[in-house]
Amino acid sequence: MVAFPGEEDFLVRDIRIEQGRIAEIGTDLAGSSIASGDIDAAGHWVLPGGVDPHVHFYDPGFTSKEDFAHGTAFAAQGGITTVIDMPCTSDPPVSDAFNLEAKLAVVAPKAVVDFGFHGGASRQCYDAPGYPERLAGLAGKVMGLKSYAVSGMDDQWGALDPWRFLGLLRLCAQHGIPALLHAEDRAFVDAATAAKQAAGLKAPRDWYESRPEIAETLSVMTAIRLAREAGASLHVVHIGTAEAAALIGDARSAGRGASAGSEEVSGETCPQYLAFDVGDFEAQGATLKIAPPIKSAENPPRLWDLLASGAISYMASDHAPGTEEEKAGSDIWCNSAGISGTGTMLPYVFSEGFLAGRLSLPRYLEVMSENAPKRFGFFDRKGSIEVGKDADLVMVDSRTDWTVRAAEFLSKGRLSPFEGRTFRGRVTRTLVRGTTVYQPDRGIVVDGGHGSFITPGDKS
Repeated sequence: MVAFPGEEDFLVRDIRIEQGRIAEIGTDLAGSSIASGDIDAAGHWVLPGGVDPHVHFYDPGFTSKEDFAHGTAFAAQGGITTVIDMPCTSDPPVSDAFNLEAKLAVVAPKAVVDFGFHGGASRQCYDAPGYPERLAGLAGKVMGLKSYAVSGMDDQWGALDPWRFLGLLRLCAQHGIPALLHAEDRAFVDAATAAKQAAGLKAPRDWYESRPEIAETLSVMTAIRLAREAGASLHVVHIGTAEAAALIGDARSAGRGASAGSEEVSGETCPQYLAFDVGDFEAQGATLKIAPPIKSAENPPRLWDLLASGAISYMASDHAPGTEEEKAGSDIWCNSAGISGTGTMLPYVFSEGFLAGRLSLPRYLEVMSENAPKRFGFFDRKGSIEVGKDADLVMVDSRTDWTVRAAEFLSKGRLSPFEGRTFRGRVTRTLVRGTTVYQPDRGIVVDGGHGSFITPGDKS
């Protein structure tokens, strides 16, 4: 049973794969790769491989937390066949073409799924001599350019104030690159954090109250206005506030771009914002500490609705695991922010989105596989099961429920807020360009380096 774009239900079809691409789709294809010949998919749903456009694999430089070998293995374990790594959590950061090549040389031999990079600009990059030319050198090589309105790494990767962010937006508009933003209002967050810490408050709810919904909403309002001023394409990452997501939806419906590949304003959300609220954060503690934080209980159901309606464009994991040591202790300000999520995203959204009736099959395919490639310029190769595209496929056992056990993750991150949750449908095979890379009983079955580096518009 195969999921095709626009179809309201799965169809019984065979798929012939040649040289890593889908060569033919039909019925009773002799010698096809997914039929009785090579791979028997009976009893399985066959989906396009998931695309995770927001991961932090910490490689090179911070590999005690994660690296490309483990991160891409975990992605494959969860049916993700393409990831886009963020620029700021590696050494060197992807802030110019030289650093990109240095990072690529380290991580390419480790990857087992295909991958791209986002570039980015910190305050330090922005203020350094030669900044515009260095950042412009990333055009055509990265999917987008990311910055922070408030940063937890301010000494190394400082936030951009509105003036600097406007300058970045103008550079992005000049070179046709989407600008990505971590949107929280710095003045609000800094003042609230200082007051909480001065009062000796250090519980999970204090982290939430130092950067609540209004902090995200204020930042999104400002960013939309600045993007309009610059004539730039803006993408807001990891939205956890329904009101902020609705602002993005309003901007889209007001005519700021109708198609997923050309919109001027878009946004993503993550499973953690759909599955949990601040009460869960209080119960789980630092395991569920992320930035922006988990929000109040009225947000998850509204975010599901906004995801279904198209106000939110697609899903991302914001995979950024911390070590057990970094998550230990009772002072929330000292715990690291981030979770291990790329391998649980597709199973969660398929089970709790599509199978639970929150998303139609076409909408599930859009938010998990289609819209990110459209947004970042590689839908010509990936994101759907169509003749001529890369044979990136995931098989899900329709008869099996499974329970999340972080100890079984192929990631270095062995803590999960989804620990103990049961989902319907287990990933039983992941193929990248026609080659099986993962099976549960065998693990990763390709060597590092199978994953290819992809760039926008690169049809290789």
